Amino acid sequence: MAMPSRGGILTYHIEDTATLYASYLSFVDNGAIFIPSDRVQHLGDEVFIAITLPNSSERLPMNGKVVWINRKTQANRPAGFAVQIGRDASGQRIKNEV
Repeated sequence: MAMPSRGGILTYHIEDTATLYASYLSFVDNGAIFIPSDRVQHLGDEVFIAITLPNSSERLPMNGKVVWINRKTQANRPAGFAVQIGRDASGQRIKNEV
């Protein structure tokens, strides 16, 4: 798997199913996962994320592009960014879990 040129490597542990569903953005082509973070990202940045889903200790690799940014906490929505789920095998595995 090629490493992204910008954005870096992140880890995201999703504690429970409710958080998983709240993090999923279905309106993005092929879906996206919102990552709560204070880390500065820009639209279009390529990032690599190791995601741990609820009821699992396995970290699933996901390459993706930043498609949504919430720069600061507002109206009970945390600061962070959303990463579009890739169409590769690992991205589809994550999407199928949602």
